[in-house]
Amino acid sequence: MLKKLHILLLTVLAALCCTAIAWADYDYIDRYDVDVLPNTDDGSLTITVSLTWTALEELPYGQELKVGIPNGSIREKTALTDNIERLSFDNRYMYIYLDRAYKKNETFTFSYRWVQEYMYQLSTNGVIEDYDNVHYDYVNYDYTAGWFDEARIGQMVLVWNDPAGLTGDFTEGTVSGADSVTVQDGMTITASDLGYGYKMNVKVRYTDWPTVLSPENSIGSQPDNDYDDWYDEDEDTGMAALFLTLIITIFIVWVVVRIIREIAGGYAGGFGTRYV
Repeated sequence: MLKKLHILLLTVLAALCCTAIAWADYDYIDRYDVDVLPNTDDGSLTITVSLTWTALEELPYGQELKVGIPNGSIREKTALTDNIERLSFDNRYMYIYLDRAYKKNETFTFSYRWVQEYMYQLSTNGVIEDYDNVHYDYVNYDYTAGWFDEARIGQMVLVWNDPAGLTGDFTEGTVSGADSVTVQDGMTITASDLGYGYKMNVKVRYTDWPTVLSPENSIGSQPDNDYDDWYDEDEDTGMAALFLTLIITIFIVWVVVRIIREIAGGYAGGFGTRYV
């Protein structure tokens, strides 16, 4: 009986794990385009994101889509397509709220732009003797576009544009899993059929930067933006739906455990799943 119980437990656990994995595939990203332009006046990055998105399950109105951002120091966030109702952000994500619901397997495109601060690093060739009067020789960027741990991507294109009059040195960067990499007036990386969590990175160094940039505005110096008290009614609705789903899942598990108890004469094992 104990052997049969173990087999039953393993079967139920495998089924629940398969269900959890299936739940992770709510969306498929047909195309993901990222365009980046450094601003020579303050070293910030103007980033434009365009996505062609397929909802594998119904996407209800008010449910946000989230795409990763480097940090919470953002200005001039702008929706570039009419189907974006509004944009919000915290220290990790840009939250995109669309103006209507989308049916299962419906494909749509949306685009937005923002200015990202605290993104550059300063470095010098020589030994620093006077920290009050440092001359920095290089402006460096190490940028990774937002990635998706729970969705696959059909094609991704990352374009890094050199500012006017500057030519970047991209030799320190490494690109994995790319179909093609082109270095001309910047760098263009193209990749296709990407699995969960694929990351696309650019490392670039500039000399002869036309303005003086402050170390106080470099990466790692950004203020500790506190978004813990950020509240959004639509976000709260999404959390309520998530909580309801969790309660239903717990009830199903409870029913299965009761059945196991009946079979095993009172013995029951414990297990859990995570709703993503």
